[in-house]
Amino acid sequence: MSVNPEELPDAEELWWSWVVLAALHRAVGDEACRFDPDELVLALDAPDGSWLRMQRSHGRRAALWGRSALAPHEPPDARRGAPDWALSEATEEARPTFLAWHVHGEWDTSAPCHDEGAIHLLRPLLTVDPRAVELVRSGNASPEALASYAHGTHLQEAVDLVRRAGERAPRSSRGTVGVRLRDQLHGQMRDAEEADRMLMQRPPSLVYWSRINGPAVPFEYAVMVMRDQILPAPTNRPLPAPAERSLTNVLATLHRDEASEESGAWLFARVTSDGVVVRFDRTFDSWPSWYQVHHASQGPSLEDLSWEMAQRSPEWRPAWASLLPRE
Repeated sequence: MSVNPEELPDAEELWWSWVVLAALHRAVGDEACRFDPDELVLALDAPDGSWLRMQRSHGRRAALWGRSALAPHEPPDARRGAPDWALSEATEEARPTFLAWHVHGEWDTSAPCHDEGAIHLLRPLLTVDPRAVELVRSGNASPEALASYAHGTHLQEAVDLVRRAGERAPRSSRGTVGVRLRDQLHGQMRDAEEADRMLMQRPPSLVYWSRINGPAVPFEYAVMVMRDQILPAPTNRPLPAPAERSLTNVLATLHRDEASEESGAWLFARVTSDGVVVRFDRTFDSWPSWYQVHHASQGPSLEDLSWEMAQRSPEWRPAWASLLPRE
């Protein structure tokens, strides 16, 4: 039975379902399902010797591989034909019968799978309570909240696992040269000037959101947008979950509506309020000081910036874009 890419769950949904399952295992001290924060690898081991792994890499990319107990004794190596970026030290752990990789919103696989039980390895992940998935994805996981789903004695460790699993994967190319180029480009982005695009300072949709759904207290909420994925700043103070969800929807619509085929879309945005009046900042050409990260890998990647600049006319590309590799 082959692993059909079209039958695989959405990569983001699969990741967070797996994170929940790993957290529930961690809560009761069970290592059969676990998360390695250093390698950004989720692991699932079955009593019959079957195993499954998933790893995030290069921002929104991911790899999925495994082997069931029904696999032939010496199956073909599924790692042959996979792109270099999908292979890592983690994929060298054992010989998988299938390997799939996710890029540009789609799954792809290498050689045909000769493992009849491979697709069934996903079953435990497809039965995770969607309410628990929404809880961890929204950033509202707490020992008290997780206690509704697990009654172990390691609930704080489970919450810590969720937090670390939510950290974004390194986006820049691996190796010293890639890191140096990334850091140089980030530095130039910090110093870049904005080209005026004549946009409204207080978009009506944001003002309406503030009146209806915004918290009536002062707040600041900054985001980065890469390929339409909205990424809150790691240093943001949490908003109430309903307010954050509705604000994310407003920002997604604004990002789309304010984008131009000539001048591109904004990279960063910030919503601030004194509890009454809401204000909006966005940058198309620079990395503003108000979007803070803990590590450079949490900033924009070379790959994603290359993609964004490819959407713009040459005259609307900032000077730092000349440093970008072609995607």
